Amino acid sequence: MASSRSSPSDLTFRLPPGERVCVGFSGGVDSVVLLDAMVGEGARPVTAVHVHHGLSPNADRWADFCRDFCAARAVPLSVERVTVDRAAPEGLEAAARTQRYAIYAARPEPYVALAHHLDDQAETVFLQLMRGAGLKGVAAMPELRPLPSSHVRLYRPLLSIARAEIVARAKSRGLAWIEDESNDSTRHDRNFLRHEVAPLLDARFPGWRESLARFSRHAASAEAILEELAQDDGPDAEGSLTWDGEHAPLYLHGSLTEARRANALRAYLHRHGLPMPSEARLEEMARQLYDARDDAAVRIDHADAVIVRRRNRAYLETRPFGGDLWRVDWHGEREVNLGGSRGCVCFAEREGEGIDPARTSAGAWHFGPGAPRRTLKKVLQERGFTIPQRQMRPCLFHDGRLVWMPGIGIEAEYRVSGAAQGLFPLWTMA
Repeated sequence: MASSRSSPSDLTFRLPPGERVCVGFSGGVDSVVLLDAMVGEGARPVTAVHVHHGLSPNADRWADFCRDFCAARAVPLSVERVTVDRAAPEGLEAAARTQRYAIYAARPEPYVALAHHLDDQAETVFLQLMRGAGLKGVAAMPELRPLPSSHVRLYRPLLSIARAEIVARAKSRGLAWIEDESNDSTRHDRNFLRHEVAPLLDARFPGWRESLARFSRHAASAEAILEELAQDDGPDAEGSLTWDGEHAPLYLHGSLTEARRANALRAYLHRHGLPMPSEARLEEMARQLYDARDDAAVRIDHADAVIVRRRNRAYLETRPFGGDLWRVDWHGEREVNLGGSRGCVCFAEREGEGIDPARTSAGAWHFGPGAPRRTLKKVLQERGFTIPQRQMRPCLFHDGRLVWMPGIGIEAEYRVSGAAQGLFPLWTMA
């Protein structure tokens, strides 16, 4: 799905007519132009969401600007406050992005429109190349993609438009916007690229943004072909996933080349939500699995799983994260770190959604692993959760009763009623 124009002067949007869409609205020039254009088109109901990270002393002022901007256009706006761990091991930018995407995944609209543009795309590809990413990484941002474990799809209609053109449109329409002072700091890699490297590239290679964006599209096509090849080289077994901790097998065809072996194993790990090993580690794992004798006992530890070879098949056995027994008490905090590799749960205040705060004042509340009861197992299987996704999901309990599970929802008895403020839980994976 693509924008029909390469200029924002007459933007149209290739979404189903009448379909609801929510704009991720920061108040910066990019999202201002996007929201203004979508409202002006008048083809569908438009809402907006502003994620208040609280990282800047101007954050409250930005939220007020977004409220005024949306009110002037009769656009319903949700301001979602989140807490970002400044010491997060993945970095402040990544931690903030994870919080935003958790908010997007919980939106009721089927589409969330984001204002990433050509400059963002080129910078992403450049940084991924510097990090040694593979095809999946340099494929960068697609215009349309589903958010995992959510009904929401992200839509980026400005990817073919340069930021300079977006700024020109904002000025021509007399639009106001806010400037994030952190964008001036070259401490972050993206800002360093934007302020220090990009001007040099502009002087020598003026079309570098378009070239990198074109390269990312080629990479995405190549990745799709490799995924199709992996399906031929190592298809899942006929049976569906079960709750007993064992995945359907990967067929180990002995005639494959080393490259196709690694590709099949990489795709298998990715399908089941496991992190990618290094290139050398992946090749060694493939060698052990494909070259072993039929009677050899091969067990390879990887992340929270064990890959086991049995004859000409490899099975993925998974364990619940952090062991079977873990518990984190909840006393009404807005953010709860679950410890280990379990991530954290943030509670956003929402009108008419979430857990009734009145229910949280009594009894014992805690997070822990969900018991694999028959009803819960069936629901999870119907939702299409892989086994790692099922076992790596924290549950919230009240006096031993299951109240909430990510991707499933809140027990009806505990939901806030009417238009009252509720506590909406959002789980961020580690």
